[in-house]
Amino acid sequence: MNRSSRKSIRLGAGLAIAALLAVGLAVPASAAPAQSPISKPAKTDNWAQLAQPLDVCRLKETKNQYGGGAKGFPSRPWNSSTGTVKIAIIPVDFSNAQGSGSPAATYRDDIRQMKKWAKFFSRGKMTYDIEFNAPKWIRAPKGAEWYTCNQCKGAKKELQPKATAAQQIISAADKTYDFSGVEMVYFIFPAEAEEKWGTTLYGRNEPYKTDEGTIIASVYGEMGGVVGAKPDRNTIWDHAVHELLHYQGFVGHGPSNHTGHFVSVDAWGPSKAITSWEGFLNGWFGENEVLCLDKEKLSKDVVVTMGSIDTFGPRKESVMIRLNDEEIIVVERREPGPFTRIDSSGRGGLRAGFTAYRVNVNGEHYRDDSDRNSDAKNFWSFLGSRTDPTINGSVQFKGVKITPVNRTRVMISVTD
Repeated sequence: MNRSSRKSIRLGAGLAIAALLAVGLAVPASAAPAQSPISKPAKTDNWAQLAQPLDVCRLKETKNQYGGGAKGFPSRPWNSSTGTVKIAIIPVDFSNAQGSGSPAATYRDDIRQMKKWAKFFSRGKMTYDIEFNAPKWIRAPKGAEWYTCNQCKGAKKELQPKATAAQQIISAADKTYDFSGVEMVYFIFPAEAEEKWGTTLYGRNEPYKTDEGTIIASVYGEMGGVVGAKPDRNTIWDHAVHELLHYQGFVGHGPSNHTGHFVSVDAWGPSKAITSWEGFLNGWFGENEVLCLDKEKLSKDVVVTMGSIDTFGPRKESVMIRLNDEEIIVVERREPGPFTRIDSSGRGGLRAGFTAYRVNVNGEHYRDDSDRNSDAKNFWSFLGSRTDPTINGSVQFKGVKITPVNRTRVMISVTD
């Protein structure tokens, strides 16, 4: 399967799950790129004297709250976003859609990658404790057509409630799995189950009985989400991370759902990074990573030499410029990293350089991948091109201008 096919599957699956959540109305944005040559002023960093306490940038969400997570502070995760988070990953097959090979051998590297990814991007604030004990596929008690989600568009009807279906699989796995402390469950299904029946499971913080006692857990299981889908099973860790992050307070699918800039946008894209806004919101990023500025207190141009959200290091990886009580601009720098490759080919391409996006924490959540104006209506969006947001000259939004000075240095100016 080529990357384009896999992306179509990912977008389809995301739209399916979005049907379970509240969908907001339009919030227009007024950002346009100014395509002037990159300026090269002979200036050194001067941001330290203008830095604000991080609380200045912790904008409070007070309206238009969305069922899929918080857009602003405080975070509203369904499951823990910091500390040790226990996950059960269960490969499940069916009498009419059987798995092949040993899951333990097939997905061993995926488990390792998930753990490495969590430690790296959470900056040590979170650890995935993964329960994965599957030398062979766990057989569900019924056929694949019994494990569907009507709202997810995986099938035309549900033969039993989703919670009942999930309980049956958890009970089947109980002989080999230790469910004590499990907060989230990710099911792996054979591709045939999804291709023929749209096998899908979804649930947020519901009670399930196990041999270790009742657990309260969120569950997710599908990769295609629609009948006829041909999901890629070469790797599953990045898709698992994408979906589990939604339960951990990451709204995702932004600032633009048309790029490969983040794992929360495209699980199979060139970068598995997270947005610094969501990292900040959910307790992963702090003083070491974030520089907070206030537009009202910028009496001169601010010059910042930045680190990258792909590699991290001694410099700030995110510059946040507070505009008012509801709006903020976030500036990030991209480069190759352990979970990022620079790949400018295709619709989800990623180029090295600076990007910026705006966030309105009280704007309404809007997502429609068929709407070319979706970004402008959403509570956040890149400044400049929605499909290629790397800043070529400068971008401006509400009196703030962001201009790259060189490969690692950026200048922020107030223009009104």
